[in-house]
Amino acid sequence: MRIFRRLNEIMAIYALELTEISRGFWKKARESPLLYTWFSVIMVFSVIMSGYLTLYGGEASLPLDMDQIFFVVFFLFMLKSTADFHRYFVTSKRLEYLLSAPISHTRVAMGVFMAIFWINLGLWALFSSSYILILSSIGIDVGYPWLYLRFTLGVVLSVIIGVEIGVHFFSRSRYLMAFPVLFITSLWYHRDIDSILLIILISSMYLMYALKLSHRSFGFVSRKERRAQIKERMGSMGPAEAMAWKEMRVLWRENLITSFLFTSVSVGIGSGYLGTHMDIALIPPRIRPFLVPVLPLAFLFLGTFIISSYLFIFPTLNAFLAEEDTMWILKHLPISGSRIVKGKVMAMCLPLLTSLPFPFFFVLFTGAHYLYPGFAMLFLSFFLATAISLPFGIRYAGKKSDVMLLYSISVMFFAIFSAASYITIKLIHLGIPGFFGIIGLIFLASIFLFVSMKLSGEMMDRKWNE
Repeated sequence: MRIFRRLNEIMAIYALELTEISRGFWKKARESPLLYTWFSVIMVFSVIMSGYLTLYGGEASLPLDMDQIFFVVFFLFMLKSTADFHRYFVTSKRLEYLLSAPISHTRVAMGVFMAIFWINLGLWALFSSSYILILSSIGIDVGYPWLYLRFTLGVVLSVIIGVEIGVHFFSRSRYLMAFPVLFITSLWYHRDIDSILLIILISSMYLMYALKLSHRSFGFVSRKERRAQIKERMGSMGPAEAMAWKEMRVLWRENLITSFLFTSVSVGIGSGYLGTHMDIALIPPRIRPFLVPVLPLAFLFLGTFIISSYLFIFPTLNAFLAEEDTMWILKHLPISGSRIVKGKVMAMCLPLLTSLPFPFFFVLFTGAHYLYPGFAMLFLSFFLATAISLPFGIRYAGKKSDVMLLYSISVMFFAIFSAASYITIKLIHLGIPGFFGIIGLIFLASIFLFVSMKLSGEMMDRKWNE
């Protein structure tokens, strides 16, 4: 009887979490139908393009390493599961009531895990089945049941390990992350179905122990936020400076500065290496004559785009989306919306500083003559990315559209930055006149940011007066 009672409590929490998550999703969809429609179109297009790329790879006899694809899928779902656990458990305000109720916190954590597990498994089923239908429609044999089973088991294991990482990373017991790392290392060397099943069994047993420690993650983050609020001292700063200081403290407290620096260095090394050592056989023959001569510049553009999406667009959006609980306080303070916007933009100079290593590591492979275009495209992307993100951040402030909003804005930024980068590359070849042309282009981008700040401030004032 006791076992059935515990199972009923876990299933009740699972049903509650699933209901709240779906209710929040449909609420956001009704509030922003155009954004969700645009995101759905992009995802369908991405699946179709993935199918045709598979067809092209098969016709061109390109080597498709299934192990590499397996680990890409594995790590994507593992990172998403960690982020879901952080969102739905570690920082969830709703769980304050559940954890205060006469229910074991382990059962609460288990209910949240079940919701995360079935959501991610459902996403895998949706995308994988869509991909298989596309392959079947274009005449590719998809009779690989054992390969699909191995990928599905990999997704199951990724969710389990992702939740375990979420439990330990957001607590004082980070040394226990050695166990999930050990599971990942075992998977790296043993990828057959029998080994994956054994790792799933062992990691599931460890998950039960990890969920017993899950309350430490919730308490650790809650205490950390309370201490930060107590220590926050605005002093004699102006409203904009105080807001900038507050946002920079958030970036530092969440360890995002370290993540930004690591991204700048790794993307610089990766794009520089690929720009000089990439096998041109991977490039379609029709565009090979046009792309090969400018391959370093192409990877400089791609590296800058990745840097901009993570270091500029994400922090700018999050500066407003994270105000879910404090927006009503800001609304009643004697501060204009333009001051708030100015302060948050000032804080974005910190991610800009952390992006500066990118060109230096890029030129380690390509030569010092790429340093000038690297910095030019980096500063140009900063002004454009921040200017585009500001109004969307205010429009969806407190609604936390998160990945979908970030992805949609990144696509818009990609189109605008592509045109700006093309102009920049053309100006580079003009020597001294081109140098002044690039300075003028960056100046125009800064004016674009200034106009965006003005309009965003007015948008925030109107939003508060509604």
